[in-house]
Order: sequence, then structure tokens, then C-alpha cells
Amino acid sequence: MLSQHPYSAAVVQQLRQFESMTGIKVNYIITPEDYYVDKLDLALNDRRGSPDVFMTGSHYIWEHAPKRLMQPLDEFLADPATLVPDYDPQDFAPKAVDSLKWNLLDGDPAGTGSLWAVPIGFELSSLAYNKRIFGQYGLEAPHTLNDLLNRCETLRGNGIDGLSLRISEKWNSLSSSFITMFANFGANDFVMENGRLRSAVNSDKAVEATEMWVKLVHSCSSVSSWRQNPWNEASADLGAGKVAMLFDADINAYMQNVEGYSKESGNIVFTPAPLVNPNVKVASNLWAWGLGMNNASNHKEASWLFMQYFTSKDFIRWAALNANLVHPARRSVMADKDYVRHIRKVEGLEQTLNEQLENARTLFTPHASFFDTTNEWASALKKMVNGEYADTRQGLDELKRKIDNLLDEAGTSQ
Repeated sequence: MLSQHPYSAAVVQQLRQFESMTGIKVNYIITPEDYYVDKLDLALNDRRGSPDVFMTGSHYIWEHAPKRLMQPLDEFLADPATLVPDYDPQDFAPKAVDSLKWNLLDGDPAGTGSLWAVPIGFELSSLAYNKRIFGQYGLEAPHTLNDLLNRCETLRGNGIDGLSLRISEKWNSLSSSFITMFANFGANDFVMENGRLRSAVNSDKAVEATEMWVKLVHSCSSVSSWRQNPWNEASADLGAGKVAMLFDADINAYMQNVEGYSKESGNIVFTPAPLVNPNVKVASNLWAWGLGMNNASNHKEASWLFMQYFTSKDFIRWAALNANLVHPARRSVMADKDYVRHIRKVEGLEQTLNEQLENARTLFTPHASFFDTTNEWASALKKMVNGEYADTRQGLDELKRKIDNLLDEAGTSQ
């Protein structure tokens, strides 16, 4: 079971090769990301063993691993008899692997406990801009949020939307640029209070970050573009030249820059996420897509072979060079001369990756009610953008109460 994404498209392209090599027959389903979590949740909770393997990431793990719906992978990796030649688990990029580990304790960070999935590739949150439009108006790349607002003001004065952001009532509208900016203000989504996980979305820093987010939406985009702007539409606007910038997961802008993919391909340049404080390095959210195994699978040996093939050095190198796997989860591929030459074709991408990777990590706090609480958060953000509260503080106070109630109902605590 796969989420609709360039990384899953790469897997599909090599399925027949895998079948011919192993004799294993593969059936697959691809679901758009907005619906993927619900469909996957239903399938795993059916506990009939299907799907055997599924595409997953940190937030999905927090939902499914505590319910014993996922097979921990440590025993497979520790047994040389189950590993194909040259699989080399030590070659995985540490930050990608860490994002797929968790000890199942709500509030404890990712990177501890069992490994629940093996990574294919990862994404960072960065800013992309159209150099044709910037050149036309003599603009330089923004480095801070205030720079970004100034660029938007100049572009708006010339009838151009400055910035595209993903805005929807789904959790994934928070999962790239919003949480990156939120964390760079020094805000936390949750804190531990007397052994209980409590929402911190209404702290002073959280209010400041949210006010900036609402200001960006209002100052940098037209009303028609922010009422409902999921990730694919936010990206398409950049590729069509309707907006000058996109602040999102870097693969979103990368796809628009692929030759022949969009009207503006070749004009898109990458730069790090805009800084809150020019003296403090940006902390980017890191998201890794990987493959997990259904704990109820009746085909675990075949599943593990599948997972190894599609996270192997050979596959990831092929996908990085031929199938838009932007940031490969293998260190050997990231250092490969052909890969380095490949990403240098995209202006600013290598420098942005190198600058942001040092401080990149999973910025959300792991807990088993992640999707319920972030869907509530996304809905509240939309209301704030639409002016449905007296002020941001009122909206975030109400949101905190709702999130804490959701945690209490779920019994979320240490």
C-alpha cells in the first residue's frame, strides 16, 4: 500500500524487475496522501495481514506502532541470515533512520526505541523562488521572515502573489513550513506536566509564531489562493508562475523544476527556510518516507525481501538519478559523484541541503493521538486566517483546551 508520491512512483517503476528476480508476485494500491492515513488505518486494523508492506513515516508510526499493528524491524536487521548481500544497514542516513524510531512513550522524542520502518528518502522544509520573476523586479533571495514579507510587499504592488503555502484542514498542512517556522520561534507543540502530555500551542512564542503565519498568508497571497490550498496546488502555482515563492517540503518545488514538468521549470532556485533570528541557524523539519511491515502479515519473509530491495543502495541510487528521489536515505548515494552532479543542476539545492541538514529533525512531539490533534490544529489555523476569532490568543487558548481534551480521552500520558 503506497501513498501517492514521487517516491512511490519510483517503487512502481521497478516492481516488475523485483518480481522477475525473486518470483514474488506484488499487488499494490496507491492512495492520495489526504486519504492515505484513513485507508491505511482501516486496512491495518482489519488484522487480516493485508497490506503486507506499506509506505509510512514518523507520524504514521506514532499512530500504528502503539496499537501493535507494525512489525518492529530490529530482529530482522540483527540477523545476518535475513539480510541480502551488501544491504549494509549502517549506510542509511542517521537522521532519516532516527525519524523512523520510537519507544512508544508519548512525549519521548523520535530516534529512541525500535526501528519501525526502513527509509527510502527524506524531505526538508525550504524556500524556493522563481529567479525569472525575482530578476524582473531586481529582488534578492530572502534570508529572514522580514525579508520575505518585504519581497511579498514589492511583488504584491506589481500584482503578483509573493508566496504559496499549503493551507487546508488536514494535518499535513502543518507538516512542512508551518512546523518549521513554529519551532524556529522557539515554540513547542507539547510539554510534559506532572507526567502528562499537555498542549503548548498557546504559549507566548506559539502565539508570536502563529501571528506571523497568519500575516504571511494575508500579506503574500490573494484571498482565492489561501482558502484551500493543499500541497499539490501550492506547488502547481509555483510551476505555473502564478506565485514567486513556495515555502514547503523541498520535493514539492523540485518536481516543478524537472525539465518539461511545468511552465517555470529551470527557473526555480532553492534557499534555506527564512530565519526568525538572523543569528540563529534554521531548524528544518525532516520527514522521511519508508517501508513498514504489517504485524499481521502472513508473508513476512517475502515482505522483508521486498523492503530490502526497495531500500537497497542500488535501488536508491537508481531512483535518485532517474526517478526524482530528491534526498536519498543512503549516505553512499548522497556522496556518489553522479548524484552530486545531478543535484547541482538545480540552482541552490545542494547548498540548501548542506546548510539545513545539520539542524534538521522531526519537529513534532511523538504521541499516539497525532492525527486527531493536528487535524484540530489545522482547522483552528484556518479559522484564524479567516478572522473567526477576536485575536490569535483566543484561538490558540481554545485550541489548547480541545487538544488537551483529546489527549485525556485517548489516555495519552507517560
